[in-house]
Amino acid sequence: MKVSAGKRGVILNTAMTLFSKKPYHRVSMDEIARKARVAKGTLYYHFKSKEALYAALLHEGLDTMILRLNERFKRDDPVENLKLFISELISFFNEKRTFFLVLQQEEGKLFNKKLSNCYQKICTVKDLLQSLLKEGVEKGKFRKDIDIKVLTEMIMGMIKEPVLKGKIKPRIHIQTIYSILEQGIIL
Repeated sequence: MKVSAGKRGVILNTAMTLFSKKPYHRVSMDEIARKARVAKGTLYYHFKSKEALYAALLHEGLDTMILRLNERFKRDDPVENLKLFISELISFFNEKRTFFLVLQQEEGKLFNKKLSNCYQKICTVKDLLQSLLKEGVEKGKFRKDIDIKVLTEMIMGMIKEPVLKGKIKPRIHIQTIYSILEQGIIL
């Protein structure tokens, strides 16, 4: 039996939409198959279980996000890299809003063994931001008297919360965060 790779994408997109609207335990494989307009056998051909499907959509979304962020930082200027990080993450979260909503629902629960790799990927994003900030301090571009770990969490919060609420246009969101940081940490 030959099953097209396109169906896998349809299944993932459908599942992402459903999981962004309802908690994990309230979404069934039957519902995913019905909404994706695929046979249940096709669904299980691609994903052995709901948990495997869920893990796949989180892993693929996080991999795409990390790849996109890493591709942007080719410059030696930590100020410009910080601006690119903020811009790219806000743009990604707005473009992939359903993924972002699912990720936010589950972020605190990603410690379980089956999704621990997802948690590590979230940490990778925070580590990237933290390294950008450390580089800025080392190069004399950012203030030295600010705790980098606290600042990392604050920036992530400034990025995520408006996207979660969906009330701010990405361009204004990016400009506002950068303006706050420019007046507060950039020398």
